[in-house]
Amino acid sequence: MKKTLLTAAICTLLATTAHAGVKDKKAIKAAEAGIATEIAKVKTACGNAALEVNVSWDEYKAMIKANEAVLKENREQTQWIYAQGGQRTISTLESLAKICADDEDYKEEIANLTKVIVTPKAEYKDYKSEFTLDGTVLHAKTGHRMTRSASDFTKRLKALY
Repeated sequence: MKKTLLTAAICTLLATTAHAGVKDKKAIKAAEAGIATEIAKVKTACGNAALEVNVSWDEYKAMIKANEAVLKENREQTQWIYAQGGQRTISTLESLAKICADDEDYKEEIANLTKVIVTPKAEYKDYKSEFTLDGTVLHAKTGHRMTRSASDFTKRLKALY
């Protein structure tokens, strides 16, 4: 009887882990599809010859592991975290496109942007995203726990230029 229960518990654990893995992969794929759409919009609005966006999903995975207790306490699911990371990246790109549409001077500068590198903040409770500019590379260190819209990032992005 004990062997049967143990076997059932292990099978359930493996099935749950596999299921979570699939949900995570689907959340990342959906995020990447949305990001690709926004990249095209930024190129059109700002005139970037090339623009690459790299989201460090491995760093998100490490952040999730490091914040396991907090996530469990808040009943957060990992696929939600990946989806929010994607959504915040999309909002960043939307903000850049809106800035270009509204102001020719910013458009001229943002057109030089060649890469956006997105990493998560280490602490899950840290909700505020931070941006830095290194030449033609925008570094976005994303916060967590809530979604953001393009207007939430506009002032901070403009301040980089």
